[in-house]
Amino acid sequence: MTSPSDVPGGAPAGVPDVDLVYAWVDGDDPELQADMRRYASGPDDLNPERTRDLYDLLRYSLRSVAMFAGWIKNIHIITRRPQVPAWLDLNNPRVNVVHHDELSGFAPYLPTFNSTAIESFVHAVPGLSDHFLYMNDDFLFGAPTVREDFLTAQGKQRVFGTYFGIWLPFRVYRKRWKFFSTVHLEHCPRFVYKPFWEAMLGANREALHRTRSSRFRAGSDLRMDRLYRMWMLGPERRHAEAVKARELLEYHRFHRIDNTREEQARALDALVEMRPKFYCLNDDQGSDPDAWVCDRVREFLDAYYPDASEFERQE
Repeated sequence: MTSPSDVPGGAPAGVPDVDLVYAWVDGDDPELQADMRRYASGPDDLNPERTRDLYDLLRYSLRSVAMFAGWIKNIHIITRRPQVPAWLDLNNPRVNVVHHDELSGFAPYLPTFNSTAIESFVHAVPGLSDHFLYMNDDFLFGAPTVREDFLTAQGKQRVFGTYFGIWLPFRVYRKRWKFFSTVHLEHCPRFVYKPFWEAMLGANREALHRTRSSRFRAGSDLRMDRLYRMWMLGPERRHAEAVKARELLEYHRFHRIDNTREEQARALDALVEMRPKFYCLNDDQGSDPDAWVCDRVREFLDAYYPDASEFERQE
């Protein structure tokens, strides 16, 4: 493997392959629900928004990849054993389902229901390219993208989710400095160079072990997306290009799905009009999602991404 120091910008010579990694879970799985109840210590641990998928978003996210990110090479989906999306075409050579116990070093921390702990092992996917995108299943592409949207021609990683391109290490924990919110900026695809990610983890072993040991989200958890962003804006700054908020919001949106009908209708129409390069549809509908809103979101997705992708099984 080429060392980052061998070429400008820390990237291997030539045009690198870029894989895509998702973390996904079937929140309706009775075994998952039973395990969560067994280990839960409070009501927040059983928050349905953390596991449910009202809109089959992974399917639509993969459709968005097929439509707008053809430069992606392989798709890796991390999930709990034995789960596999029922509609996923496992015969597609670009598709790889990886269960938690197949990730090196993860077994001592299982079972886990902590998305932050799971994200700390994304680099351990067998066969993963050195450069990869990590996305939640509620992230979607909305317009054509190119590799250079994430990695410059000079090999610098474009770092999203910062107001002024500054290093703010106090932001790496889940609950700290909540008043300094960057939620509308942070919900973006994360471009990762595996050696940098591994170095970041090695420099935070104690906090990393604490995060991985927490079966559910906790305020003391390291937020992997924030930690990597700060790593790139700190120790690896010469390999990074910070994307300031004003520029990012020209082609990115964070959309919170709640139960306010008129606001949701307007916001979904605005997404169609804007056609952002990438955006997030975040479930914030509580324990009783409004059926009218759910129907509107499904109509939006079906209209935006009408055709099955190569990643779906033939009916």
